[in-house]
Amino acid sequence: MEFYIGQNSNLPILKMQVIKDGKHDIDSMLQLLEESVLYFSMKDVKDGSYKILNSSAGFVEKIFLEPNSDVEYYLYYKFSKSDTSKSGRFEGEFLLKSENGTLLLPIRDKLFINVTESTIIT
Repeated sequence: MEFYIGQNSNLPILKMQVIKDGKHDIDSMLQLLEESVLYFSMKDVKDGSYKILNSSAGFVEKIFLEPNSDVEYYLYYKFSKSDTSKSGRFEGEFLLKSENGTLLLPIRDKLFINVTESTIIT
């Protein structure tokens, strides 16, 4: 997944959908999310240094107008301006910690955050 945000910006919020893979039911995933502490980390692709390490993240349920719609959950992280002070390409990951262990997301595809140079004079 590719995510883009401007340098020295705190918007948009990073949201990553929790995918229903058919192996796990959505109720057990919701229970895992509710019982876990969520963290977000972001490291520089070039040198492997962390710009963000285990910062607090969260999850939210998408609310549909149609009551029979499938349930969707999203992990999210709200950047601070200091998180995006350096432009470049970063790899992001969500960490779920519970008494049963830890789970690192995403599992299938990598999450890349592209902090683009600002054209606004600060």
